[in-house]
Amino acid sequence: MGQQQLLLVILVVVLVGIATVIAITVFGDASSSLNNDAVRQDLITISASVQSYLQKPPMMGGGGGSFEGFDFTKIAFPAEEISDDGMHARNANGVYHIFSVSSTEVGLWGEPMMEVGGPVDISSLVSDSDYYELIVTKNDISWSNTPN
Repeated sequence: MGQQQLLLVILVVVLVGIATVIAITVFGDASSSLNNDAVRQDLITISASVQSYLQKPPMMGGGGGSFEGFDFTKIAFPAEEISDDGMHARNANGVYHIFSVSSTEVGLWGEPMMEVGGPVDISSLVSDSDYYELIVTKNDISWSNTPN
């Protein structure tokens, strides 16, 4: 009887160990997915602010029908850090870059913090494969790239 109980205890320990490893893997995948969703939501919020900037007159801090002069300092974006030139910002969700500004469009990149992996120089794209690209024009917002 003692040997059967010992085998049963060993079996339970093995099963609990396997269940723990599976739970850790599932939690890691869910956390990464949530971070990607948060970055997409931040980019949508930024793009709405970009279009609001376009419509405001220059006297009110807007572009007056042009995107020229747009940067992160011109919008109310909850950033922990904004670069000196205003073209890069970081918050708890990720790092965001304005990679192009013209009179007709603004290009944005967003990198999830899970990809960035800690404190970095925000003035350049950190992850060369996993980032989101968003193009904001006067009449449209389009995703032109998604993470691998």
